[in-house]
Amino acid sequence: MINSNSELSSLRLSNINIHGGLIFGYNTGVIAAVLTVKEWSGMNEIDKGFLTCSILLGAMIGSLLAGFVTERVGRKKPMYILAVLSIVGALGSAFVPHGLWIVIPFRLILGIAVGSSGIVCPLYVGEMASPERKGTLGTVFQIAITVGILVGDVIGFSLKNVVYSYRIMFGLGAIPGVFLIATLFFVPESNVWIEKRNTQRNTLLLLNKDETGGMGIKLLLSKPAGRFALFIGSILAINNQLTGINAFMYFSPSIFQQAGISGNGITIATICLVGWNVISTLAATFLIDRIGRKKLMVISTVGMSISCLTLALLFTLVKGTVLGYLSVVLLFVFVFAFELGAGPLFWILVIEIFPEEMKDLGSSLLNALQWIFNIALSFSFLWLVSLIGQAAIFWIFGGIGIFCLVLVSIYLPDTQVVNQGYKPID
Repeated sequence: MINSNSELSSLRLSNINIHGGLIFGYNTGVIAAVLTVKEWSGMNEIDKGFLTCSILLGAMIGSLLAGFVTERVGRKKPMYILAVLSIVGALGSAFVPHGLWIVIPFRLILGIAVGSSGIVCPLYVGEMASPERKGTLGTVFQIAITVGILVGDVIGFSLKNVVYSYRIMFGLGAIPGVFLIATLFFVPESNVWIEKRNTQRNTLLLLNKDETGGMGIKLLLSKPAGRFALFIGSILAINNQLTGINAFMYFSPSIFQQAGISGNGITIATICLVGWNVISTLAATFLIDRIGRKKLMVISTVGMSISCLTLALLFTLVKGTVLGYLSVVLLFVFVFAFELGAGPLFWILVIEIFPEEMKDLGSSLLNALQWIFNIALSFSFLWLVSLIGQAAIFWIFGGIGIFCLVLVSIYLPDTQVVNQGYKPID
């Protein structure tokens, strides 16, 4: 058993984020393929919405729970718990009798694992990685998410004509949890958490007070550093969820269709897009510790905003195949820009912007907030499109992107210097 940061290899830390990210990416992404199989495709749109959003609701709950649990019992135990929950949720979804309201409880359980993974795995890796490797190892989580989505799409395409293939699709979601449990046997508890816990206990002994179990929301909000981190973290959550990534992914089949692609070609083109998603995230891995978090986030947000505003202009002025071809180009540009910064950096920055004693609860609240945005957009998106049209949707996303760009440029600290002793504002 390893017992110090210096002895903990990058490979083992990568495995934590790989398996946590695969739990996240595969299980949230595979639902798109499940909804196309015969057993589920006959549902009405409301029922499809419940099945899709059940895992998102669970993820929001998991995000909130994870912050409180990790603060009290450490990092390893919650990772064991989320791995077990992911196995139970995936296998339960696969093997229970077919029925929406029978499957949904297991999707909620799986969602708790998904939401927890977005807190605990990046937090553990950030605490145990060497300063010069924090950014690179942190982006592994987002890479694994995109790979998980890609694997879900490929498996869905391969099995779509197989009877009860949804059981296989759901069941495969248990595999990353098994590997995460295996990895946890070979890593120690976070030294940062152990030191923080010992300091808290010694302080309480000196003050002759009972142990309270950590920082509450009221105390977090009472500190200038906590309020500032929550403010800038909320902007990052908006930038992550409300600037168009879900809209681009949703509209991708119709965009490909406008470009003259049809039949299975649309599915193949969508898989290519998800593959591009993975490649784009790899670019962030090479750049994050070289040019800094803030600069990369600004470049990313500029690219996303320009893509949305240009597409809005095209939807307003251009029609036919030309619109389709140009939209495909902008689709790939947007995905590259998102995965260059806004996507992978969210998981890293929502931890780094908080002082040490606030990381658990603060990052938990911000993760829950981005899941709330995700759920709200999932439920309202089609209604908004029918109400105001595609062009208006992308004007709004572009405007939100510009808003986030201004605030990020002004207020986001360059946490690249976290690695050289950065201290959040107090």
